[in-house]
Amino acid sequence: MLFTFPLVAVSAQARRKFFGPGMCASKQDLLRKAWTEGRKGYLSALSEAKAWALREVWRSEGKSDWGVATFVAERVEKIGGGNPGVAAIAKFFQKVDFDSDWFPGKSNQTQFGPQPALSGQAKNSIAQAAMGMKKRKIEPTYARILAACPQAVINPATEKPVGKKRVYDVFRELCYDEDTDHPWSHRARFSKTALTAGQQEKRLNCGIALQELGHTARYYSEKVVYTDICNSILARTELKAQEQALARKSGKGWGSEGCQLSSDNLRGRKESIKQNSTDTERIWWAPVLACGKLHVEVLPPNFPGEQPDGAVVLVQKVRAALNIRFQGGGLPAPKVVWTDRGKGFFHGNGHITPEFESALKENGLKHFWGHDASIQPGHLQEVHLHETAVSWLRYQLTLSTPSNAWKETREQYSTRLKACCAKINASYDVEGLCRAFPRRIEALVDNDGDRISK
Repeated sequence: MLFTFPLVAVSAQARRKFFGPGMCASKQDLLRKAWTEGRKGYLSALSEAKAWALREVWRSEGKSDWGVATFVAERVEKIGGGNPGVAAIAKFFQKVDFDSDWFPGKSNQTQFGPQPALSGQAKNSIAQAAMGMKKRKIEPTYARILAACPQAVINPATEKPVGKKRVYDVFRELCYDEDTDHPWSHRARFSKTALTAGQQEKRLNCGIALQELGHTARYYSEKVVYTDICNSILARTELKAQEQALARKSGKGWGSEGCQLSSDNLRGRKESIKQNSTDTERIWWAPVLACGKLHVEVLPPNFPGEQPDGAVVLVQKVRAALNIRFQGGGLPAPKVVWTDRGKGFFHGNGHITPEFESALKENGLKHFWGHDASIQPGHLQEVHLHETAVSWLRYQLTLSTPSNAWKETREQYSTRLKACCAKINASYDVEGLCRAFPRRIEALVDNDGDRISK
């Protein structure tokens, strides 16, 4: 507390004796700062006192309050210079009149700085949307929140959606499963399957063999086309669609401590999105990754699947896609095909199937390993470039799953799949992916054949 009256009532000599050497000057400095300093652009305590006094003089002359704000605004100055606005003075007088304990310099403001990116109402809207999704067996994600409440996520300062961190902070702050005392956190659901020593040795040998070939990133990008036989299981009943929604939950999810075993926090059976049944429809499709672009081919309804006959159809589709893309000059179409060792492509001993080999030859293509791919192990998923492209596609497909998924036709799914592919080409580093093979091979060797992070 600053005792101002003793400083006025006693002499300078007495003040020095009372406060000690140097204290008189420091107290005076504190008083000066308290009366004259503050936030730039606001009234100091001294200016507030002057404004209050000016109004008292105005009223003492019997004048009405009309015009007093203009009169005062012209005669007081803000910290940093300039006169306050008339509206600001009127607001100041309202604060004085409604606060019986007002004094110059008193502030009722509890928060300074710019307005928060998300208001309390916006945060509540996001939290309710996220918790509602989870109850409907839908995984809350940033993209889904943007779609569910597009206005709530807008930052008023930029008029654009806030970033992921802001949304996930709301999850951690306001979302819960059963009890508000246990808000959500991002928890792991499972860990990856470990590789055996034998599998690691085969992966290491393959990496060494690939390095010894000496191919460059440009070769893998411009000379090789990466493809595979993939499929999606479409639900044909509402119940199956709900089962698939649970099965698509990611490895981590939002949930509260103590609720890990709740059905809302557990994953569904993966079989519901991998195995065909009477209440589903299987659609076969193939990624075609080459020269910095991703293309997707939807295979015909009677496609034989991951069989040698299916490999023949795949090669024909790849050839047609390359012909369309590389027509009219420019880069020559790649002629080397990279696939995994699926049973449609190779026998168990690593030798190519006659049907696949014949189809490649008829279409002017050849496999990377030629007739014998035994050096390439079966457990090489995270090294394959096309596996990354497929994971991108499946992620986009999950985000765009319609609310009534069981009503989606084959034609509608095909259109959605191609739209997802177009979005990947526009938004993802597909060119970088096509040049990433040497780095992945190097990481494979450096890890002695163990799993790599892409």
